Amino acid sequence: MSPSELKLNIKILMKKNFIYLACLIFLLNSCVQDEALKKQINSDSTNYVQIKVQRHSRNFYVISDWGWNGFYHQQEVADAITSFTDSIEPNFIVSCGDNFQISGIASVQDPLWLTSFENIYKHPRLMCDWYPVLGNHDYKGNTQAEIDYSKISRRWHMPAHYYSIVKKVNDSVSMKLVFIDTPPLIAEYHKNVVGYPDIAAQDTAKQMKWLKEELSSKEQWKFVFGHHPVFSASHTHGNTKELIANLKPILEKYGVQFYICGHDHDFQHARVKSGNVDYIVTGTGGEPRPAFKNDSTIFSYSTPGFSLINVRGDSATIFFVDSKDRGIYKYTRGIK
Repeated sequence: MSPSELKLNIKILMKKNFIYLACLIFLLNSCVQDEALKKQINSDSTNYVQIKVQRHSRNFYVISDWGWNGFYHQQEVADAITSFTDSIEPNFIVSCGDNFQISGIASVQDPLWLTSFENIYKHPRLMCDWYPVLGNHDYKGNTQAEIDYSKISRRWHMPAHYYSIVKKVNDSVSMKLVFIDTPPLIAEYHKNVVGYPDIAAQDTAKQMKWLKEELSSKEQWKFVFGHHPVFSASHTHGNTKELIANLKPILEKYGVQFYICGHDHDFQHARVKSGNVDYIVTGTGGEPRPAFKNDSTIFSYSTPGFSLINVRGDSATIFFVDSKDRGIYKYTRGIK
């Protein structure tokens, strides 16, 4: 090899090494940035919390955005819920909507009832009462079919687009659970009545009048469940301006302690300075998305999972539980 050829080969080798080194530095920087973002988003969950409930209390699970025919993480979360019942059996289960993703349900005979619900949550301990609300994806199909399925199923209880129930906590304390229909309250769905065929028929003024009447009762605990968040830090959907303007004042006025929803596919706990309502997002039943924070965020985290709510006479505790049945967040508030 001549000196000139050797010099050329050295230059080529140095150039290749420089490219390799630049690529390595880029990859290292990307990893560092990814880890920094994960720490920023999930900094509240460096430690798992102990999940323990007291005797003589009410326990119920909340899941949302789960209707994926067992795909994504739906089956994983369903298996976690099943194993979790070994230690804490639910008195009932609440679903905060998007029970059937993509195109909703067509009828009470739709095969999706089997592939996305009955054959997924099939353990005997999950044959308790289920109380669902409707999500925007449910509105892409036949919402009346989800109501009518209550006449067929022994556990699916959705008597109307919105409804309420009262449960005793003990001899002197009761809780009211109010299930509202949020998609008709959102302006964007009314702009696409073809995509959401049942949306135009809903009387939102009637629903809001009903809500005020329901919340004016004297139960010590008041929970309101809907699909859309009032406040959310998610970059996918975020705050719902219509609910901030029209729902938040009602929740505050009538002493609601918890508003619980899905729609954004993460875990969130938010509270605004001017209010006393705890806003909970638990949309992680199938397909989690990245979590973020803003000024109202107390906690946010992204992982498949569900929520457990334990209600006692003088306090209520919410646990966020991941798909390995680990507690990632715990929050307790008093009855006032």
